[in-house]
Amino acid sequence: MTETRSISWPSAMAALGIIAGLLLASRVNFLLFHTLAEIFSVLVSGGIFVIAWNARRLPASPYLLFIGIAHLCVGGIDLLHTLAYKGMGVFPEHDANLPTQLWIAARYLQSSSLLAAPLFIGRRIWPRTTLAAYLAVTAALVAAIFGGIFPPCFEEGVGLTTCKIASEYIISLTFMAALVFLRKKRAAFDPSIVNLLSAAIVLMVLAELAFTFYVDVYGLSNLAGHILKVAAVFLIYKGTVETSLTRPYALLFRELKESEEKFAKAFQTAPAIMVIASLADGRYLEVNEAFEKTLGWQKKEVLGRTSLEMGIWVEQEQHSEVVRTISGGEKVINREVTLRGKGGETVEGLYSAVGIELNNEPCILSIVRDITARRRAEREVKLLNAELSLRARELEDANRELEATVEQLESVNRELEAANKELEAFGYTVSHDLRSPLANINGLAQVIRDLFGRKLEPQCREFVDDIYRETLRMDRLIDTLLKFARISRCELSHEAVNLSALAEETARELQAQDPQRQASFDIAGNLSANGDPRLIKIALDNLLGNAWKYTGMREKARIEFGAVQQEGKTVFFVRDNGIGFDMADAHRLFLPFERLAAGSPFKGEGIGLATVARIVQRHGGRIWAEGEKGKGATFYFTL
Repeated sequence: MTETRSISWPSAMAALGIIAGLLLASRVNFLLFHTLAEIFSVLVSGGIFVIAWNARRLPASPYLLFIGIAHLCVGGIDLLHTLAYKGMGVFPEHDANLPTQLWIAARYLQSSSLLAAPLFIGRRIWPRTTLAAYLAVTAALVAAIFGGIFPPCFEEGVGLTTCKIASEYIISLTFMAALVFLRKKRAAFDPSIVNLLSAAIVLMVLAELAFTFYVDVYGLSNLAGHILKVAAVFLIYKGTVETSLTRPYALLFRELKESEEKFAKAFQTAPAIMVIASLADGRYLEVNEAFEKTLGWQKKEVLGRTSLEMGIWVEQEQHSEVVRTISGGEKVINREVTLRGKGGETVEGLYSAVGIELNNEPCILSIVRDITARRRAEREVKLLNAELSLRARELEDANRELEATVEQLESVNRELEAANKELEAFGYTVSHDLRSPLANINGLAQVIRDLFGRKLEPQCREFVDDIYRETLRMDRLIDTLLKFARISRCELSHEAVNLSALAEETARELQAQDPQRQASFDIAGNLSANGDPRLIKIALDNLLGNAWKYTGMREKARIEFGAVQQEGKTVFFVRDNGIGFDMADAHRLFLPFERLAAGSPFKGEGIGLATVARIVQRHGGRIWAEGEKGKGATFYFTL
């Protein structure tokens, strides 16, 4: 438990005894009283310096060292003040002005040092440089006083000068400012230290006020001021010297405790698994929250047990190798391991460990970053790549089979001939002769960019970038062909489909892409048909998407989806007021890779309408278009 009491009864009695002794001495001889009071102050100041200087290499705040150096110089001036006091006879050529000047100089130095000291909390201080600076300031003050430069502070028969009185008030205000600053920084101190130093500063202020109105250096106010100063010095002694000797681990700063708390918080809240275990027998000494969350074990179930008991390591040899490495004084960095959770699930991780000492016991601090999801994703990507390669080979085989079938069967129908031509073109495109060199070109372009980009001429870099972009575009074309091939070959389902709902869904998706566009959708309600809902959605996506794209330059675009009756059949249509097309080119609209808007700002691969035509044909319907350049287009289809 932390001690919050500032002064014990024995200490209080000792303080009262010192003050009583000084008062008795003052009744006998004021000079004796003054000498004893000042010598006590000088000894305490020297003690503060000795303690602070010898503790300068300890990991404590520089606050105490700064105060110690300051009080060495304050004590030195106070010693001169004692020797120069009226009646001592050490400096016979000087009157009572000399000790008064020395007193003011010492108080200026002390108050300003207490005010500045909190600035050094948590900061580095250079002891020898600071000591040299204080000694230089002290020497300058003493030289100014003995050289007659320092303003007079006392005149015989008159009393205190205006300079002396004003200085006492300035010093009092400086002490009060130091008190406020200290209270603001109290979180860095032991509470009892703050209380002691605060009380000492208050007493110093009262002492300074007592020294503002005496006429005789042997007067009553002078006596009261020295008693208050002795009490203040006693409190400083309690707050620094005695505390340093009797309670060294609770002195002023709690940096070590705060450091431990920060480490504990970082340990517990770290996203990675963290474990501290005994190196000798493997007992778990501490685990963090990530350990509990990832492996499912609660801390109370783990502490005191070993990983062998709980079967945490899937491969025990991995654990044995870690122990051997740490025992040899080396570290383990990012080693892949597999751990087992409480429920039997496995966790893949990157394991790092270092040897530490905890309470004189060799331990292992382990950190495991969970990479299970990453490894799973890598395996899925690898599996998908293998599946894609298999599909490509299957498509090549299917293409060859279709070519053989064409040669053998002269009477194949038009639909089979069209499918065969499309599959033949697709097979040639995705064949090894195209895909493999394309991948090589893309990879080499990327290597050139990464390794030699900065060394190439600007134009050369542009060429390399063009190669890289065009190979990526070719890769997208291959993906588009794959989708087109799947549509041509996938199994067709037949069920009731709400075309109005599908069209509204597509319209919402398009508007979400560019909410700032002034475009209106007019979608007729209750339109339905029988077919494959997935393929019909793809067809509507392409038709409405084309209408959205080619009305992009219209200030107020209109897109309509509806149906009409022709010869007893329902004919669906998508109409827009976009750029339209020349009817002379209508026969090219539904061919793969045919783009009537080539060279226009509207991008595309030329496969969308071909996809729609294939879907409509597979449903036993037909598709056609009507349009006029600059006045829009209408696409009709049946299912």
